[in-house]
Amino acid sequence: MLVEPEIAKLLSALAGKVLSDAWDAGVKPRLAALLRLRGGGQDEQVLGDLEQARAAAATSAPDEALGRVEDLLRSTLGTLAAEQTSLAAEMRELLATATAARAQPLARIAVSAVDDFENHEEELRQMDAAWEAGRGSPGPTVLFVYGPRGIGLTTLVRQWLLRHRDTFSAGPELSAVLARSATGALPDPAAVFDEWFRLLHVPKQEVPSDLAAKMAKFHQVTAEGPVFVLLEDVALASLAKHFLPASSEAVVVVTGRELMRSLVSDVHAKAFKVGPLLPEYSRRLLISSGRLAPYAASHRAEIDTAVRVCEGNPLLVRIAGAQMLFDQPYGIGEFATALSDHRPEVRLGAFDVDERSGAEIFDAGYQELGRRSPEAAQVYRLLGLHPTAEFDEDVVAAMAPGLDGRTRAKAIRTLRDSSLIERIDGGMYRVISGLVHTHAAECARADLPGPEREAARRRWVRHYVDLAERVDAGLSPRYRHDPSGAYAGYPPADEDTQDILVEELVRRRHILKAAVRAAYDAGTYDAWYYDATWRLAQGLWTFYLRCGFHGDWVEVYELACGAALEDPVRGNLLALARMRYGLGFAFLDRFGPGDPASAREQFEEALELCDPALARPETSAPDAEGWRRTRSSALEGLGKLADGLGRPEQALAHLDEALAALDGVDHPRGRALIALHRGPVLTKLGRYDDAAAVLATAGAEFLALSPPDSFNAAKASARLAEALLAAGRPDQALAAFDEAVAGLGRPRHGYQRAGVLLARGDLLLARGEARRARADWSDAAALLRAANSDRVEQARRRLAEHPDPEPDQDLDLDQGPDMGPDQVADPDRASAGSGSEGGDHE
Repeated sequence: MLVEPEIAKLLSALAGKVLSDAWDAGVKPRLAALLRLRGGGQDEQVLGDLEQARAAAATSAPDEALGRVEDLLRSTLGTLAAEQTSLAAEMRELLATATAARAQPLARIAVSAVDDFENHEEELRQMDAAWEAGRGSPGPTVLFVYGPRGIGLTTLVRQWLLRHRDTFSAGPELSAVLARSATGALPDPAAVFDEWFRLLHVPKQEVPSDLAAKMAKFHQVTAEGPVFVLLEDVALASLAKHFLPASSEAVVVVTGRELMRSLVSDVHAKAFKVGPLLPEYSRRLLISSGRLAPYAASHRAEIDTAVRVCEGNPLLVRIAGAQMLFDQPYGIGEFATALSDHRPEVRLGAFDVDERSGAEIFDAGYQELGRRSPEAAQVYRLLGLHPTAEFDEDVVAAMAPGLDGRTRAKAIRTLRDSSLIERIDGGMYRVISGLVHTHAAECARADLPGPEREAARRRWVRHYVDLAERVDAGLSPRYRHDPSGAYAGYPPADEDTQDILVEELVRRRHILKAAVRAAYDAGTYDAWYYDATWRLAQGLWTFYLRCGFHGDWVEVYELACGAALEDPVRGNLLALARMRYGLGFAFLDRFGPGDPASAREQFEEALELCDPALARPETSAPDAEGWRRTRSSALEGLGKLADGLGRPEQALAHLDEALAALDGVDHPRGRALIALHRGPVLTKLGRYDDAAAVLATAGAEFLALSPPDSFNAAKASARLAEALLAAGRPDQALAAFDEAVAGLGRPRHGYQRAGVLLARGDLLLARGEARRARADWSDAAALLRAANSDRVEQARRRLAEHPDPEPDQDLDLDQGPDMGPDQVADPDRASAGSGSEGGDHE
């Protein structure tokens, strides 16, 4: 029979789930429950037919199998849909639950073979013994591997991990570089935890704000099972101590340049000093990395010279092998002759690497690179101008627009073959060491005229500005200060594309922060870079908010505020107001110790800049609307802050001012968001009817947007349900909860959907519908479990407290459900964030 288009679409999606691994992960039991509740006794027959269709799919064409399943679903659920109009919402719920039940896997350690590994068998054996001895003790085993730069610490760790891949390949991959920056600054432990919590899929709403709480949360989520943590190039022992997991099966490997005795004394780390390769192993590594086996016998003396000069440093051995590879067999002798000119006292030592001598060896390789591949030498120089050793091919294309794709790929491959760069995850590359990156920068300074260097810098800065703005436009329709009109050219992205865009920025997260810093520093001699600084920061707003990278957010926006402040002549006072507001929102969203005061300071600074009483010409033209929007946003931020601090009267006053600031401004989304925040404040003040009216209007306004904002409309429905419950109108509250559940159908909204299901289940129980209540709690438990949320215990507790309810039990409907602190219908409200330009990122 014919079915409505929406039902047909849902049936097609459900058919795909039936034929996928999701069937056993969540589709089958939820479909059975739906058929039992809706269909009256046909669940076993339908499930049996679907099982037969799944079995037949193995030998059928994919389209034929899918068509058969769709026909089965249409003949049952399609018939029911014609009779029961709420079935579409139930099916959306089923699909969302089934999708979320297949929890995102933790980031896994990808263990690959280590090329040309030599020596250090004794260190590997000792590490094995230390780990075996520590496995029976409380807490993790800490292995501290130290030695001079270039000695191969990371390679040694990778080789050890390779030997134990069966143990750790199922565990989360947690690593951090804890070296000082070029300016001597230490890394922020809170920022490392934010990144790790994302890898561990801890919901953003449950990530603590202060460092001590983050450490406690980390201990909680790493309390069991094998966990591998790699802390590289640690500057201070006190930094490493933050990141010790709680599991007795965990291993923490710390690498550093020198012995840190407090690691040994305080956390009982086992220390392993890595020395130079023995000559025998250096020779083998040189031959294997340089592919010199055919020439090993005929050029033994030259190879021995290179081995002697490198003095057991694996990095230099590999570089020497790569240079000898360029022009076999004659290049072997030429390279050895060049090396033999060095005096022993200035050679590159394994324990005291002389950078001047290293540069001389790099120079020889660079000159040969230029003779063999001028394009590779060009890319090498340009990489020296890049702010980090990590990069991707896109930024190379931006910096070298004269190279076509094929030539560029060949140049990058040549640099890889020469052991100057290496490929890392996600299509990214890395210059093999900081020393090589520094040498590339020196080559750029020596061989490129100043105007060419400046043009290359501008190109990579513009590349990252364009990247950030393109992604931000795809993620959110929020207002931006955009005098260049860049955002108008970028379309919004669909749900799947948004996730891909976020991951693209995650891979470049540290590059982008370094780019903001470099652009800001360059602003001292060219104000163009100040504009680029705040534009790049503005483009990272939604990314930081969605991922919860508050440390980066604050650091980047502090630089952006400085950049806008330094360049007021270019009309950037509005940019300064926007950056002040953005920095305030970063503090508001984090809401840790001291953050409320910092947020208030930034919001008030933004308000002062936007004060119409100052009667500045720029507040009236040409971008008067931008000033009024920013004033409204800052007032809304103050309202959210007051609400988070438990001051509803003050919050309502600020929010009313924020709404008034939009008079005459065409900004329906802004008005809807302010209403979304005003409603709960009115509920807290006991003005339930006003709250219900405001939230109902907000929901309708969100759905009237183009495209409709179903996420915020669902939030408005959830908050409307709370107001109606408080007003003693449970029937209307249930309808509002139903709308909220239906609007939170996307897998990414599973956490929020679970909160609404918990609250709706409580209301259903109070109405005597215990069976439906248990169905809601069960679905909420599946969603929270998929989200790795601690709140799953709330659902389990409800199910345990009502294990086998009587269908006709008599409950007090007047009392209503207990909406305690752990039963918030809208989990987003647990944070003070999600302001007028924050919550819309969803």
